[in-house]
Amino acid sequence: MAAENQSASNGAAALEAFDPTLDHFARLGLDRGWTIDRDALERGYLERSRRYHPDRHVGADSSTRRAAVEHSSALNQGYRTLRDPVARAEYLVKLGGVDLDSSDPQTGAPHPEQAMLIEMIERREQLDDLLRAGADEDALSELRDQVEDELDAVFDQAIAALTHNDIRAAAAALVQRRYLQRFIGEIDGALEQS
Repeated sequence: MAAENQSASNGAAALEAFDPTLDHFARLGLDRGWTIDRDALERGYLERSRRYHPDRHVGADSSTRRAAVEHSSALNQGYRTLRDPVARAEYLVKLGGVDLDSSDPQTGAPHPEQAMLIEMIERREQLDDLLRAGADEDALSELRDQVEDELDAVFDQAIAALTHNDIRAAAAALVQRRYLQRFIGEIDGALEQS
């Protein structure tokens, strides 16, 4: 009761305990799925942020202040994840039981196909050849554009798989996307030095 009175005197209602089992979708009042309503995401985030912001609970007891920090932190993380299409796709894959940041044989990222790994080696050799030949910025930009197009196509494959609830196929496409994204980073590094 005292905590409620303290929170009420600060203009804030008492907080429920933080529930770490809620996923980002539930925490922000959204249905779980690839397609989200961006306006509903914004509304859910802003409404909950106002309620849980730690500044609203400064005069409350320590458990309420801790709950406010936990709620606020989880809301911020959820909002960042769900508003970013790639992060949202990777999060859905994780909710589906595949952690792309793990090498666990059962629940970790699927191993890339041999053909894709060979193709990545060939692309790196192509980049090295361009650099050794003193390629200009146009040649490097053309290579980057090609890889960027493939990156988009692979992401589209991941989304199609998610839409059909094929988590393993979505995970495989997202792993391939990560390889392509790293390669784009290498091209960008070469472009900065040219």
